Amino acid sequence: MSEHATVETYTEVLGILRGQLELLGPDQLANPTPCSEWDAIGLVEHVLGAMAYYAQLAGGAENVRPVIVELQPADDLLGRFDTAAAHGISAWSAPGVLDREVRMVLGRMRGRDALAVHIGDLAIHAWDLATARGATLELPPALAVDVLATWEDVFTRLDRGTAFAGEVTIDADTRAGAAPTVQLIAYCGRTP
Repeated sequence: MSEHATVETYTEVLGILRGQLELLGPDQLANPTPCSEWDAIGLVEHVLGAMAYYAQLAGGAENVRPVIVELQPADDLLGRFDTAAAHGISAWSAPGVLDREVRMVLGRMRGRDALAVHIGDLAIHAWDLATARGATLELPPALAVDVLATWEDVFTRLDRGTAFAGEVTIDADTRAGAAPTVQLIAYCGRTP
């Protein structure tokens, strides 16, 4: 997986996601997202749950189970996000955590590889939140390239399951000239 999965990259993707959450208006919380099972607030719940789950993994907990988060429209979504982000950054900044093996639902892997999956999930969901707002989001090219490499690696070993729809086909000429975000989003089953 990506050797580029660092706390700095994690912090970068958290900032991108926070920016999308900050722009999400209260009247947009029920908007659909590219993830068919979630509206915008449901996607935020998933993101917060994932952040708590991965922070527990980084903290060395064994038998970590997915974390369920329930939100109400009146909740302080940014406050909840900021708290989860601070916990995640602290957990992933611990000495040795990126090289230590963690046990997650995908199996045992190095912490760095687990963080790469987490970064990938958050990057895709930042794009999803932008889409739910009716906007577009261009991820930093290096981030999009790294996340695409992570998902290509993951899906050579695992079924896409409910995480992503099948890859959206883009003709070879368009794909070759497409921005990295477009390539990533199409690979992850979203229509760019």
